[in-house]
Amino acid sequence: MWQLVKPCGKRSVARRSLSAIRATRRQRPDCASLEDRRLLSVTLTDIPPAVPYVGSPVVWNATASGFGKRPVYQFSVASPGGGGVFQMVKDFSPIGNFTWNPMQQGTYEIQVVVKKGYRLKKSETMVATYTAQSRVTGDTAVVSPMANPLVALFSAPPTAGTSMYVQFAQQGPSPSWKNSSPQPIVPGESTNFIVAGMLPDATYLMRYVTNNGTVSAPLSFTTGSLPATTTFPPISVVQPPAPGTNLSGQSVIFHMGLRIGAAANDVNTFATNLNGNVIWYYDSRAHHFYGYAQNIEPGGTVMMLGGQRSHIAGGFNTVRQVNLAGDTLRQTNVAAVNAELAALHKPQILDFDHEAKLLPNGDTVVIASTPKVVNYHGTPTRFVGALVIVLNQNFQVSWVWNSFRWLNTNRLGTDHPIAANWLHANAVSWSPEDSNLVVSLRSQDWAVKVDYANGTGNGHVIWKLGKGGNFKAIAPPGTGWPWFSHQHDLRMINDNTVLVFDDGNTRHEFFPSANSRGQEWILNEQNRTATLVVNADLGNYSSFLGSSELLNNGDLAFTNGGLGPGSAPIGQSIVVQPGGTTVYIQQIGEYEYRSYFLYDLYSAGLLNV
Repeated sequence: MWQLVKPCGKRSVARRSLSAIRATRRQRPDCASLEDRRLLSVTLTDIPPAVPYVGSPVVWNATASGFGKRPVYQFSVASPGGGGVFQMVKDFSPIGNFTWNPMQQGTYEIQVVVKKGYRLKKSETMVATYTAQSRVTGDTAVVSPMANPLVALFSAPPTAGTSMYVQFAQQGPSPSWKNSSPQPIVPGESTNFIVAGMLPDATYLMRYVTNNGTVSAPLSFTTGSLPATTTFPPISVVQPPAPGTNLSGQSVIFHMGLRIGAAANDVNTFATNLNGNVIWYYDSRAHHFYGYAQNIEPGGTVMMLGGQRSHIAGGFNTVRQVNLAGDTLRQTNVAAVNAELAALHKPQILDFDHEAKLLPNGDTVVIASTPKVVNYHGTPTRFVGALVIVLNQNFQVSWVWNSFRWLNTNRLGTDHPIAANWLHANAVSWSPEDSNLVVSLRSQDWAVKVDYANGTGNGHVIWKLGKGGNFKAIAPPGTGWPWFSHQHDLRMINDNTVLVFDDGNTRHEFFPSANSRGQEWILNEQNRTATLVVNADLGNYSSFLGSSELLNNGDLAFTNGGLGPGSAPIGQSIVVQPGGTTVYIQQIGEYEYRSYFLYDLYSAGLLNV
């Protein structure tokens, strides 16, 4: 164990390390006044694996004294060759440990910052080093199992070139290769890949391909069985692809279910093929993180909300980004973000809910609930609105949109309007034409474009889309109720096209036999017209949940997520042609927040922002 003793004027004392692979510690002196001088100490130790290989998790523990009864800890990592730049992994919290998995060989720096409280500026810092060893000993690649039985670690030997990727395919006479995301080659070092998207109890071939055309000899790897202690919802194919149906290779379905509050071994984030077979899953119990996924991102990472639940539907206190091995890459929480918001003189939040996704520049946009007492018709009334928060690549607040500043609280919305559910913001998408953000407001039956301007905008509302908004709806003859209502996953997919899952609650109140719909709208922002070009009846009424997606072949995919009673919940992933014909349905036995059709687990988000 190593110990750092402060403040200025005291000598740092180093005790023998518990691990031979740990090296130097650094201190950053804090010269306090004589009146305020106290003995402060921070220790940072690791519980290393038997061999410090790449892909072997390490538990880091920090303790502190002299910081009061409830110190908070923030952990960051500087990667080899990263110039000493630290990436925050786990934001300030009272929990002084985290599990970290090095995925690249070399020497890392692990940093812990300790404070007496979230909102205090004064802190102490300690840095340790850790060296991860290559799994490759010669000039041949190595494939290793990981904790998830459907995931492998492929380690390529040092080789010429500047980048490489891994191809993998189930063993057979005519392998159908899938590609991982490419990674840069570091001269003289191994290159390591998480390989995911494989069936259980199956043998796969794997090989690496470099940018200069080198293709390695394939290695075989056999996946494990799904754990008997892990429970998946029932999965069935209600309507298989019709003859001649071409999904353009988008044969992976990423499911984001809502088995929240169920048994600890229940799985709600997983992927299947078109036959309904599980090919990947996130083990909430193994990673001690219960919640639900928001999006799968390009390169193979997943944005999730979880931790402690709030009183608001869909709300949790933690945002986490994980890789396909389930390892935490970045994480922050309500208390840490509230401290940043207070420093920026912004409102406090109650939770994160309904959205966490990457923007094109690598920042992350999240939705959070925020309360405010409003004079509503002469009576002080507690409203719950929304903050749209953009976190930079270190998961720190960089931009905030406050709904109370830009929207009228006198418009409570539709379908059981209450102040506590004034907006129910449930999706944010990027507008590629002008770098603004489009926010879906379920309770208002609206989507609003807000002035983000790549982080320089003041947040004013540019337009409102929906019934009673700024656009005139142009629909085919006979369309009785063109506008969406209580929608989910409304998104701009290019300069003028909007996709939306129309739950249809408001319409359903007037027409009880009405089903939910999948819609595509073409906007003319200058003339303020919205033309309905796809209005697909999805065959059932889902009063909540849902998602929308454009497939590469021009078909559209929607999630009818809230079917069935609570005792027998159902979610459906549906593909329809532009004319409205349904060509595929996969069903799971749980409510489903969103689902998306993918080529593989690495190429998500290439068509939809």
